[in-house]
Amino acid sequence: MSEYIGKNYINGEWETSDLAFEKRDPSSEEVLGIFPLSTPKTVYKAYAAARVAFASWKRKSRVERADFFNKIAQIVDSRKDDLARAISLETGKNFNESLAEVIEALHMSQYAFGSGKTPVGEAIASELHEKDSYILRKPKGVIAIVSPFNFPMAIGPFWCAAPALVEGNTVVLKPSEDAPMSSQLCAEIFEEAGIPKGVFNVVHGDGATGSALVGENVDHICFTGSADVGMMIRMQAAQSWNKTTSCEMGSKSAVLVFEDADLEMAVDACVASSFKLAGQRCVSASRLIVHRNIVDKFRDAFVDKVSALKIGAPFDVSGEPSDAYYGPLINGQGFNKVDFYNQMVEKDENAEKLLMGKRIGEKGFFVSPTVYQSEWTKAEYLRSEVFGPHVAIVPFDKNEEAIGIYNDTEYGLAVGVMTNDYRLARICREECDAGMIYWNGGSIAAESHLSFGGVKKSGNGFPSAARTFRAVTHEVSWTVNHADTLSFPQGMK
Repeated sequence: MSEYIGKNYINGEWETSDLAFEKRDPSSEEVLGIFPLSTPKTVYKAYAAARVAFASWKRKSRVERADFFNKIAQIVDSRKDDLARAISLETGKNFNESLAEVIEALHMSQYAFGSGKTPVGEAIASELHEKDSYILRKPKGVIAIVSPFNFPMAIGPFWCAAPALVEGNTVVLKPSEDAPMSSQLCAEIFEEAGIPKGVFNVVHGDGATGSALVGENVDHICFTGSADVGMMIRMQAAQSWNKTTSCEMGSKSAVLVFEDADLEMAVDACVASSFKLAGQRCVSASRLIVHRNIVDKFRDAFVDKVSALKIGAPFDVSGEPSDAYYGPLINGQGFNKVDFYNQMVEKDENAEKLLMGKRIGEKGFFVSPTVYQSEWTKAEYLRSEVFGPHVAIVPFDKNEEAIGIYNDTEYGLAVGVMTNDYRLARICREECDAGMIYWNGGSIAAESHLSFGGVKKSGNGFPSAARTFRAVTHEVSWTVNHADTLSFPQGMK
């Protein structure tokens, strides 16, 4: 494959830059493409284009804006395989997972199109017979999107940008420097669908580029990434009068396996939740909280299945999709972080080592699974987000203890609940601090028409996916007086 030439997409034009960075394949460490390293001046140019375009874009009907996503969906559907291949090349995820991501983006595009045909706002009875009251939603303005590497197509261009555009906002997207190609391909698709100039813009770059973007006078920021960066963005937004934020910020997600669970299904759910995308999903289950009466059987079955997982590049030497279950970590920094926590487990006598992750091969950032059993303690490796194939099996005795262990971290994103007891499942639903709970499923099962977000350190109350529609709008109360005299509610004269 020849090197991909990355470009910014600003005001409907494709632009290169004298400053650039290399995007490398995490499987081979070879250069995939060269992308612009956007400066604050370039970021401002994209912001200014979006601000100008907002005036006319918001005046188009909601139906007309949504119609673009019917065209976009058709283009995405026709290019599924090519898009999935690009995602696999730059992220290392296997082709099946990449194809699922493309379909997730397709579903969001279809959902965005359909949303243009559905009612927006509410009609509410007034206290006074001669008055009608409504709640309407208006676009906020220019939306800044800082998207992650692990779902470079689904999250930024579709979960965040599609609702923002349908609601009448304009967008500046800053993709992850670890997965810039997919977002640029999305910009090409948006252009092909006829999105007007300035409505959707893409600026490539590193963390400094992202900081410059959120520092502009944008009206809302959609961010997916680490809790520390998300907190800085929230603090920066709090210093302005207009900026709001949607921040999805990681997790220490888990699967709770109760004594009555179907063991085979529980093991399968835990393997998928822990090791899909090499554990680099924000909802990856790095804790498996298992009833002590079944922990031995669960552990043996789990370790057997994990030991058989094939780790490798997403494509074989002929360029065809491989049968690897998971691929490399995204870069050297990610590899070093996982290795750091693996070494902590290795040195701790309280952790029973079942499988210890090792580097695989001389090229690429491949690492085998780490699985260990430990009582719930204050150990850092049990509580920190590792973001890799690193999993703890934690026994519990009483059902309420399982919920307590799950809640005993700073995060609260996703949890799987494996039980056939509907009363117990309901208790978990009520008591677990999570934004997404899956009964008899693992911790990974996102769908575009549902909300995606968490509580505590995992989110700030504005979920993405379907709920982005609300995050990027503000509500206006509209009251109409049909009488020829003035009257007030609450009996005021």
